[in-house]
Amino acid sequence: MTFEIGIVLGILVIAFILFVSEKFTVDKTAFFILISLLVFGIVTPEESVSGFSDNSVLTILCLMIIAIGLEKNGVVALMAQKIIPIMNWPFWVFLPLLMLTVGVFSSFIATTAVVIIFIKLVNELDKLGKINKSKVLLPISFAGILGGSCTLMGTSTNLIVSGISNKSGIGKFSFFEFSLAGVIFLLIAIPIIFFLSKIFLPKNQNEDKLDLSEKFAYVTSVKIREGSKLIGKKPYDTEIWNENDIRLIKIQRGKRYLRTDLKSEILQENDILWLDLTIEDLTSKSESLGLNILGVDQNLIEDQYTNEYHEVIILPNSRYVNMSVKEFNERLPENISVKAITSEREYEKNPNMFVKFFSKKFINPGNRVLLTGNLSEIQKIANSDNLLFANSVLTVPNIPNYKKLISFLAIIVVIVLSATNTFSILKSSLIGVALCLFTGCIQLKDAYSGINWQVIFLLAGMIPLGIAMKNTGTDDFIGEHLYALLKSVPTSAVIAMVFAFTLLMSGFISNNATAIILAPIVIIVAQKMNLNPKPLLYALMFGANFSFYTPMGYQTNAIIYGMGIYKFKHFLFIGGILSLILLVVASLLLPILYT
Repeated sequence: MTFEIGIVLGILVIAFILFVSEKFTVDKTAFFILISLLVFGIVTPEESVSGFSDNSVLTILCLMIIAIGLEKNGVVALMAQKIIPIMNWPFWVFLPLLMLTVGVFSSFIATTAVVIIFIKLVNELDKLGKINKSKVLLPISFAGILGGSCTLMGTSTNLIVSGISNKSGIGKFSFFEFSLAGVIFLLIAIPIIFFLSKIFLPKNQNEDKLDLSEKFAYVTSVKIREGSKLIGKKPYDTEIWNENDIRLIKIQRGKRYLRTDLKSEILQENDILWLDLTIEDLTSKSESLGLNILGVDQNLIEDQYTNEYHEVIILPNSRYVNMSVKEFNERLPENISVKAITSEREYEKNPNMFVKFFSKKFINPGNRVLLTGNLSEIQKIANSDNLLFANSVLTVPNIPNYKKLISFLAIIVVIVLSATNTFSILKSSLIGVALCLFTGCIQLKDAYSGINWQVIFLLAGMIPLGIAMKNTGTDDFIGEHLYALLKSVPTSAVIAMVFAFTLLMSGFISNNATAIILAPIVIIVAQKMNLNPKPLLYALMFGANFSFYTPMGYQTNAIIYGMGIYKFKHFLFIGGILSLILLVVASLLLPILYT
C-alpha cells in the first residue's frame, strides 16, 4: 500500500464517520473530502472542481428544475387528484393500485416531489374519513422509492452510477436499460408491503397512542411567573415531573445557566426552565403551574406569551435546511417565531450539547417545528419555503392550462428524446428546461429557490473522491483484496453481497455518496473476476436506492416519520423484511436478466 492510497483510505474512513455521526451536514462533509484531496495533492485543482461540470450532476440539476415546474404549475397535484375515485374501492384493491400509481409517477418525476403531493392528498382524504392515513403513507413512500429505481431519470443515484460506468469505459446506461428488473422489484414489493402494512402498521392513531401531541417531545423554555406554585420548591418536588414524562434540561437565571445540581436547586420567580416535553403537557400544565411559554429565542428580549401552535415539517427543498435553530428563528418575520423544536435528546449524551443545541444544531428534512404567530402568515411562509403543515391539505393552484400543458410536455420531451437515443439525457433535459423557462412556465427565481443545492454540492464534492481513487490506485488496491476473497464465489453470491453491503451503507449515509464510493470498486472486482460489471452495478444501484429500513435512509421516509404517525420499528420491521426479500430476488434475477 502506497502513502497516497493510505491518505485516500484515511479520508474515506473519516468521511464515513462524519456521514454516520452527522457531525456536519452531508454537503459540508463532501466539501471536507474535496479540500482534503486537494491539500494532499491527490487531485489537481481542476479535478477537485470537476464535479460541478459533471454531466450527471448537470442532468440532475436540470431534472430538478423540470420537477419544480411540474409541482409549481399543479401538474403533479392534478394527476394525484385524478385517482380520488379509486378511494371508494375495497382497500385490498385501492392500496396496491395507489402504490403502483405512485411508482409509475416516480419513474419519471422526482420521487420526493411525487410523495409530498400524495402526502397532502392522503391528509385531505383522511380528514374526510375516506381513508386511514396511517395505513397509506409508509406504503406510498416505499412505492415512490421503488418506482424511482425503474428508469435512468428516476433518481439521482441512477444517473450517478451511469456516469461512473461511462467514465470507466463500460458505457452509460440507456433510459430503460434496467427497467425490467425495476418493474419486477416493484411488482413483487407491492403485495409484500400491503400484507406487512396490515400486520405491523397501526389501525388508527388512537389504537397505538400515536397522537401527535403524545408522540413528539419538544425542547422549549418556560418562565416562572409571579405567584407560581413552583416558587420556593425543588424541581422534582412538584407535580410537573411526578405525573408526566417531562425532563428538566437547564435552569436559566437571568442570562446565566445554573451549574448546580438541578434536583436540589430552589426555584425562584422569573427563573427560566428549559424542558423536554410533549405539546399536551406544555399546554395543559403551563397555566396551572404559573408558567409563561417563551420558546427557543435565547435573547428573550421581550416575553410574548401564547398557547397557539402550528406544527410544520421541514421538507427537503426548504431554505431552512441546514440552518441552526437560531438562524431559522432570525429568518422568520417579526410576528412569527420558533416556539419549540423536536427533541433529539443529544444533550443527555453530551453535557455541552445544550449550549450548542440552538446555535449549532442543523435543521434537517423531516424535522418538526412548532411555530407561533399569525396563521395566514405562517401559511404563506409554508407555501413559499417548503414547510409542510402536520395536517396540510392538497390544493391545486389556479394556473393557466397552457402552463400545465407545457410543463407536462417538457417531461415528455425529456423522456422521448433520451429513451429513443435521439439525444443524451443531459441534452434532452436542457431542452426541457429551456421549454419551461422561455414559455414562462417557471421563473429562474423559483428554480433557484426550489433546487436541492445540498444534493448538488454533495455530488460535486464526492465526485473528486472517485477521481482520487482512480489516480492513486485505491480502487484497484481494494478490488485486489476483495477479489482474493470472492474469486471462488458464484456470480449470484457476489451480486447478493454487493446488494447487501450497499443496502446496509445507504441506510445510514447518503445513497449518492454510497454509490460514488462503491461503484469504482465494484467495477474493478468485476473486471478481475471476468464478470459483466453491469449486473453488479445494477445491484449497487438498487441497493443504494432501497434503504427502506430506517427513516434516515431516504428523504421521503424522513418526511413521513416526521409526521408522527410511525415509530422507528415500523420502518425496521416492514423495511427490513422487504429489503431481505428483495436481496434474495436480486441475487437470482440480475444474473438471469443481465449476464
